[in-house]
Amino acid sequence: RLLRVATHLQPTKGCGGDGDVLLTKVLTSTSRNVYVEEWSLCSDELKLDNVPEGWRIEKRRLKGGLQDGIDEITACNGTVTVTIHPTKGMGIHSVSMGEVSLGWKSPVADKVHPYYVNLEDNNGLGWLYSFNGWMVRCGIEWSGHPGVDDGRLMSLHGKINHIPASEVKVIVTKTGTIKICGMVREVWFKGANFELWSEVVLEPSARTFRIRDTVTNHSPKDHEYTMLYHANYGKPILEQGAQLKGTFAYVQPFDDEAKKDLNRWQLYQAPGFVPPGGERLYCVTPSTDDKGRVHLLLHNKKADMGVSMVYDKKQLPYLSVWKNEDTEENGYVTGIEPGTGFPPNRTVERKAGRLPILKAKESRTFELSYTLHGTTEQIAEIAGGIDSINQKNPSTVLIKSVLPKKS
Repeated sequence: RLLRVATHLQPTKGCGGDGDVLLTKVLTSTSRNVYVEEWSLCSDELKLDNVPEGWRIEKRRLKGGLQDGIDEITACNGTVTVTIHPTKGMGIHSVSMGEVSLGWKSPVADKVHPYYVNLEDNNGLGWLYSFNGWMVRCGIEWSGHPGVDDGRLMSLHGKINHIPASEVKVIVTKTGTIKICGMVREVWFKGANFELWSEVVLEPSARTFRIRDTVTNHSPKDHEYTMLYHANYGKPILEQGAQLKGTFAYVQPFDDEAKKDLNRWQLYQAPGFVPPGGERLYCVTPSTDDKGRVHLLLHNKKADMGVSMVYDKKQLPYLSVWKNEDTEENGYVTGIEPGTGFPPNRTVERKAGRLPILKAKESRTFELSYTLHGTTEQIAEIAGGIDSINQKNPSTVLIKSVLPKKS
């Protein structure tokens, strides 16, 4: 069986872990004209001592309706199950651990193939016609709100989430760790030429999974770029009384609507708290632990269910907290979004000094770690760790003026 699944054994370029690789399965490779429509591997076939029951990997192609043609990879390490869509820029559609789930109920109920999306529709809001799922990457040439920059329409949140991966492979290590790797190119003739290598890592039985992205500028010229990790949470974690804890230095409301509730920006209300179509956005500059890491925790009212996040502030210096406490029909959701900048259009971010530049042929790596929690003890441990870090840092400053948005 292993000989069969490892038919396409390849070096691990763009995906870490050379020496401990047990097998590599190439699922898509445009450079070699390889495409595998269906494939699976389970713990019984792998026969490794430390791999738990329920460990599995499955790749399938969705059919029918707007989802037709989407490639879907589901991987379970025996504890956490992650579903990835290579067709949608290696976006992570859902994550679950028992009753704990990451994601939300979007009014856009179907999984939507990029083929059916025109990002420039509705004055640059076409991205919203496919908006659902847990983790949606925004970027790379631009992200944020739509607008015109140097004569070009910058549509909402960029293109990367609507570009199918050119290379996709699954790596399994000798210890049973699963690595889902994909490469996505965002390139246009004589313009930007970015390459994203994405890696999602699940170790056997762990409640933690990791995302490691590397963006390379293959252009002979330096280019501005953005990366924003639009991670979305609804029920069962999000509810009235849910709370966001973390290491925060400064918090600023995006607009007058957000300013109304600034003193309660970390607390969540029931669905329908804002008028239909309303939302509130807070622009956060995080503080860190003594190793430069940002720590975040989102949990439900009882503090017995939630998710924590850890990442390097140097890689992602800003955090956007989007509170869409709208009706359930319109989508009750919050976005906890680490990024290289805030959501305003690229013209605003450039003037504010939040638009980084990637030099020709250089790369940047972004690493985020997420842990799911399903008991009060697990939540209390993470919350206590955050409190200990905050005791060493200055108190969070709430900036009452709204974020400047003049370009």
